[in-house]
Amino acid sequence: MEYTKYTNIKNELTIVIPCYNEVNYIGKTLTSIKKQIGIGGTRVIICDNESTDGTIGEISFYIDKFRKDLNIEIHKGGRVARARNIGANLSTTPFILFLDADSILTNKNQIKDALTEIKTNNLNLITCKVKSISPSTRSRIAFKLFNLVNNIISKKTPFAVGTFFLTTKSSFFYHGQFDETLQHSEDYCLSKKYKPSEFRIINHYIGQDDRRFKKMGYTGMIKLLIKSFRNRNNINFFRNDVGYWD
Repeated sequence: MEYTKYTNIKNELTIVIPCYNEVNYIGKTLTSIKKQIGIGGTRVIICDNESTDGTIGEISFYIDKFRKDLNIEIHKGGRVARARNIGANLSTTPFILFLDADSILTNKNQIKDALTEIKTNNLNLITCKVKSISPSTRSRIAFKLFNLVNNIISKKTPFAVGTFFLTTKSSFFYHGQFDETLQHSEDYCLSKKYKPSEFRIINHYIGQDDRRFKKMGYTGMIKLLIKSFRNRNNINFFRNDVGYWD
């Protein structure tokens, strides 16, 4: 098989999405998945933490709308780490792609290229850059700064953001899955267990708006990133609830 000529991804990849009250975002995420080259029939496992805002109805709408293109399922989830682990345990493919419910794939070749990269270079973990889809200049600058810092940090400590976390299933379970005792940064804490040589940030972007910056404040988000890096070897720091997911 030539990795660069995918015609169907469904036998190799499962997409897992944790979800809670994402009625305004989940449809956009699923639509961006549906547009991916070679995606036909791919299994998308959405693990919902008892949403109360109409999210389930929205997902059901897209299950019917994309029935010919995606195999979308809804399962009972929990908080983010728990939801991701539930989806991973339901998967049967050699690769798992974790996306957030507000992750917008910005290039139709994004998944195909990521799979090609991870296979042809014998990698175990891949992530993408992040860019703002908000008109806010501050959010665009903030995401650019994050990409720059992540690129520097990841040369020694891999950081695959949960917005796009593509891993081999074997490595995911070898490293112990996402730590369900953590209240934030569970993606960072797992990805730093991978070796830098088996990790790569590919030149594609996941689109996100600035809602988390608005929630925590730009200064607050920057402080959290700095504190997380400083405490990277102190697991108890990540067990403190900083309100990121509430």
